[in-house]
Amino acid sequence: MTDTTAALRFLELTLAEAQATVRSYDTKAQIVGIGYTFALNIVANASAGFPRASDGGMMALVVFWSIVMAPLFLFGAVLYPSRRLAPKIHKGDTEPRRLMYVETARFEDLSALCDATGDPDWHNEICYEILKVSRLRELKRARFIRALAASMLSFAVLCALELAHLV
Repeated sequence: MTDTTAALRFLELTLAEAQATVRSYDTKAQIVGIGYTFALNIVANASAGFPRASDGGMMALVVFWSIVMAPLFLFGAVLYPSRRLAPKIHKGDTEPRRLMYVETARFEDLSALCDATGDPDWHNEICYEILKVSRLRELKRARFIRALAASMLSFAVLCALELAHLV
């Protein structure tokens, strides 16, 4: 195996790992979002425990949507950023033809795609893709951690509200 072949193989493995990590954040967000919903059901004793606007006015509505529902929206935000929304690569960098992730709008038909794949710099293509997917991974990780923190805050507020009712 030549040095170039070994380097390309290593880059392919790096890309595969980054892609798997991105997918794992989607899975984690789905699982934790569902777990959060079930936990809310237990903590709030089904829907009867949630404050209603008619029960406590505007404050109850604000608490419900900002404290109770916010983590669900944040877990959804982990799922939303797709590859197209990943942070951009620095404009000063040489942009490859982007053949690893084909955006159909860039190629009019099959012959345009075939022409683009005629003599690509695969090293550049793979490096671009690794950087793009890695930035998406970092975005999803930050959003996932933010959603977990919001869940923790939500449970703390719900606990405090329950304790306030005891006093």
